[in-house]
Amino acid sequence: MERTSAGAAWDPAHNTVGGKPVAEADTIGPERYQHILAHHGVAARFDVLYPEAPTAIARKFDLAREIPETDVERLLIDLLEHPVRAPLAAFLRTRLGRALEPQDIYFEDVAESKPAAELNAAVKARFADELAFQGALPEVLRGLGFPAAEADFLGARIKVEIAKGSGHAMRPMLGEYGAWLRTNRLKDELGWDGFDTAMHELGHNLEQLYSAFNAPRPALQNVPNTACTEAFAFLYQSLAKRVLGIEDTADMQRAQDIDAVATMLAARQIAGPSLVELRMWRWIYANPGATPAALRDATLAIAADVWTRYYQQDFGPDHTHILAAYQHMVGHPLYLADYTLGHVISHQIRSHMHGKDLATETKRICSIGRVTPDLWMRRAVGSGVAVAPLADDCTAALVRLAR
Repeated sequence: MERTSAGAAWDPAHNTVGGKPVAEADTIGPERYQHILAHHGVAARFDVLYPEAPTAIARKFDLAREIPETDVERLLIDLLEHPVRAPLAAFLRTRLGRALEPQDIYFEDVAESKPAAELNAAVKARFADELAFQGALPEVLRGLGFPAAEADFLGARIKVEIAKGSGHAMRPMLGEYGAWLRTNRLKDELGWDGFDTAMHELGHNLEQLYSAFNAPRPALQNVPNTACTEAFAFLYQSLAKRVLGIEDTADMQRAQDIDAVATMLAARQIAGPSLVELRMWRWIYANPGATPAALRDATLAIAADVWTRYYQQDFGPDHTHILAAYQHMVGHPLYLADYTLGHVISHQIRSHMHGKDLATETKRICSIGRVTPDLWMRRAVGSGVAVAPLADDCTAALVRLAR
């Protein structure tokens, strides 16, 4: 693979330009790793203040995430080692029509969707704009099975606004306030993208209202982490076509299958960088006083090892160390694993909801309160955080999608 710029061809596999090696002086050097070490320098000042959690790693897992470090690492490895890897790679090869390459770990176009014009027309026929959607929220919720009084209570406490950027949902911070739902729109109509985003944010809002008004006590308002609220956001987003009256039974199963495959792809993609980052931070603590160049070499070696173990058999050799490229490692230390956990937890909840009364289970689960993630999951779905539900659903989905 080559990229051409100003007449010179760059060969990323050998890091040459025009066939000549790139001089160290022509690069930015290990600046990225200077920033990471600066984060460690700040963390070290806090280490002495937390005898029960004397490292940034311990504070992230034990205090913030409330899931043991070893449990999260095991989950990451379970995702990467699960036998679903082989049929998932075969699915990608068929979808792309070629052998897989390292950048294909980011592939997410699992299936084609209906034409945008058709979807926009369906939205316009039901909701002229965001205000029409807001006014119809009680009716929308009744259509999804919520009792009339419950639908009126929830629908009246959600204010819909247009955002300049992506969608957003904000929980009520005081009892007399409602929740805010922000989405986007086309020039003269809400459009499918705006409605689809609104349904995602509606899932957040329902969680927010229930966990604010129905939590066992004020101190337990909210949910344990972002994965728990994303579960309901993705769940209600998947109901967008049902609300518009354009969903049929076949579409429901196919949508669930596409969701399972897409979620597994996303989870496996981010699990690798999550593992690299965790092991990089362990190396930092094991090598105090390390230089940025030494950290760079160690991180690239860790990334190469993770790639060789868990990705190379499907995606081929990676000379660019793609797993070490995430900017979150620089800007948001030890955050990447939250994305992996989010995919796993959200799918567990969505899988649990299949065949159950939507309104009843939404209220029950979102009213548990902000207990530890493991306890929340056991009360919500009957088991702790686990890879198996996602992997099993993905395996079955791949079989059906191949027919």
